[in-house]
Amino acid sequence: MRFKKFLPLLIVFAFSSQFALAQGGYEDLLYREVEVVNPVYMPVIGIGTGVINYYGELKNDYANLLQGQPSFRLNVYQFLDNRHYWKANLNLVYGTLSGKQRSYAFPDQNANFETELLSVGLNIEYSFGNIYKGEKKIVPFISLGAEYIASFTAKTDRANKDGMLYEYATDGTIRIGDEIVVWDNEYETNIKSDDPYLNSGEYDASSYAAVLDAGFDFKVSNRVALRLASSFHYTFTDDLDGINENNTRGVIGDSQTDMFSFTYVSMNIDLFSSPKTIRQDLLFAEVEFDAVMLGDSDRDRILDLADDCPDTPRGVPVDSVGCPLDGDNDGVPDYIDKEQFTAKGVIVDEFGAALSANKIRENLFQDVAAVNREEVYMVPVGMGWSRYSEMTSAEIPEKYKKLDKDKDNYISFDELLEAINEFFDFDSEFTTDDIYDLNSFFFAQ
Repeated sequence: MRFKKFLPLLIVFAFSSQFALAQGGYEDLLYREVEVVNPVYMPVIGIGTGVINYYGELKNDYANLLQGQPSFRLNVYQFLDNRHYWKANLNLVYGTLSGKQRSYAFPDQNANFETELLSVGLNIEYSFGNIYKGEKKIVPFISLGAEYIASFTAKTDRANKDGMLYEYATDGTIRIGDEIVVWDNEYETNIKSDDPYLNSGEYDASSYAAVLDAGFDFKVSNRVALRLASSFHYTFTDDLDGINENNTRGVIGDSQTDMFSFTYVSMNIDLFSSPKTIRQDLLFAEVEFDAVMLGDSDRDRILDLADDCPDTPRGVPVDSVGCPLDGDNDGVPDYIDKEQFTAKGVIVDEFGAALSANKIRENLFQDVAAVNREEVYMVPVGMGWSRYSEMTSAEIPEKYKKLDKDKDNYISFDELLEAINEFFDFDSEFTTDDIYDLNSFFFAQ
């Protein structure tokens, strides 16, 4: 009986040993991770969003680089070296620039604009991965390149939704007739062609720019990186805002070219490059196989060293110690159990089917060899049948009610076994006849 106290510890030990073998050298003997010697690096795709800010004759609408008009960026880059220090970048940026100027003393100096632009750029980038040792999680970078601003047409808000032009009074107000209004920020008028307050002989709707880009890459995985950066775009035009030094009326521009910045965050995903490592199958010649330590004769994925049932038929589900599953705990494995939901304590045959009272009674009268006390729980205690034999259900006799520990009006097998143990330990008030009678009652329930 004392052996039962140590049984859980033995089960835990066996399971732990098997788990350690499975997680340790077993897999490592069959496979190994090796670094790819000559990886193929394919283009990496990035998509991002950010804010764009204008710098020119008029005042920028926003106070810092983290504020501005929403803009978008698409880029594709190619590694130029195996260490990933150098990259060639192809960028596409779409955004909107805006600015305004209010003058109270000079009504003709009031102006605002908005322009959409689309640029395509190429730059060379250097990542400062050489400043780190070990795994690089955050890598600063800098790039220099050029771009072509494909198209932009500056527009201004010169009229309200009804098409009536704003009038700028000397008291600083904006009026339409006698009504004081504000700009509605609907940019409906093309600067240069439709605005009577500005006049210029030339207007370029496209241009080139030099681009300086700097920021940080945050490694998410071997194939994914998050980029936080800001780029400065020095254009070769003064017409982004529609105002330049050639204007003859209204706001007269200076000789400085217009510029803008783009602060963005993007996600770069490497979908097509070779992996850094691959799993290599080891040849059998490289494996020193120990049949005792690593054998699995029944192929149930439980090594023989920790397999309590080493002859399990192929394909039968097993538990952590290699024995076939027995869902109803009736001692008959599920794969041959004809009744897989037998109630607890019911006596079953070799196929898991519940035995009737008559069948049990027949078995009781068969010749049974003597058994040791330790094995007494495996066979019926009595060879005869009592007054309870013909009962289909019976109330527990008064003298046995104290054995019903869980108060379910049923003497379970465990409760019967406990009474028998106490009897053999001379710690029971029951007589031998009582034990026989209790055994008979148990089978008659």
